[in-house]
Amino acid sequence: MIVTAAELVEAELTRSQRDTLARRATATVAVDWFSSRIEVRFEQPRAAELFRARYASFLTLGHEPAMVCHAVVGDDGLPTFWAEPGTSYRYPIPLRSPEIIAFLLDAIVQRAYFDVNDALMSFHAAAVAVDGSAAAISAISTGGKSTTALACARRGFGLYSDERCVLINGEVHAFPRAINLRKDGIELLASEEIADDGGIGARVGAHAGRDWEAVSFRELFGNIPLPEPRELTAIFFIVGRAPVPHVQELSIGDSITRLIAAGLSGPQAGLPRVAAALALFRSSRAFALTLGTPDETAQVIAATCRSTHELVGLGAR
Repeated sequence: MIVTAAELVEAELTRSQRDTLARRATATVAVDWFSSRIEVRFEQPRAAELFRARYASFLTLGHEPAMVCHAVVGDDGLPTFWAEPGTSYRYPIPLRSPEIIAFLLDAIVQRAYFDVNDALMSFHAAAVAVDGSAAAISAISTGGKSTTALACARRGFGLYSDERCVLINGEVHAFPRAINLRKDGIELLASEEIADDGGIGARVGAHAGRDWEAVSFRELFGNIPLPEPRELTAIFFIVGRAPVPHVQELSIGDSITRLIAAGLSGPQAGLPRVAAALALFRSSRAFALTLGTPDETAQVIAATCRSTHELVGLGAR
């Protein structure tokens, strides 16, 4: 059974209902995202453990939270989620798996936080540093985003995130949530030998034949620091696979449509969000990316980013 956050439906919960359910959520994880403290409270301790592992580099203590999010299984057996402040949601099928509960609340927390934070823009994508600029790689779930991002890292690109491209004033900032690597992606990466890849290939290859979950940046990259903020100049939307990777530049209209479909958040929904997307493409270019092998794809991304960075720089002058 495949569970996605898109299947969550809004639920009407009164204040009394929220308060009653909230008393069940006694397992708490506190994280700091861009100087905002968020408390995430679960009914299931195992779900809290999974969330804590995914956000180990964000854990915090201290002051009052700016947002509190809850995950509880209701009396009807339906997983129920809500944020304070924010909207309530239910998953329409009875589920109790801690893995699924943690996954769904993760989506709720991101939606609640990024949709109300006007200082940030973000969308569902990996983000990498290429020379003097940054690039985003967006895809549907299981579309090859994480595998491609790690192939880029093996070529010396700094990894900001494999999950969410976060921008402040047009620059990409690190969001180092732990990575889930699927078996198929591990096998693709392990099948290629890249000289001087910082040991990434060996670390990934040691887990061949199985999924590797909640992998921290330190486990993958050692003590390499996170990349400094850089201007976003290229966005790659993965559209398929072929024997040879290639890119095709997208029109402004197609670029905006794909960016909003990738969960662009920050500006108010509707025309302000479209306007923000349009403004973003004044200093960046968007491409449809057809994947080849991971390393060949990484090299195509690098070449495209370098030429795009030069074009954007000339345009700015």
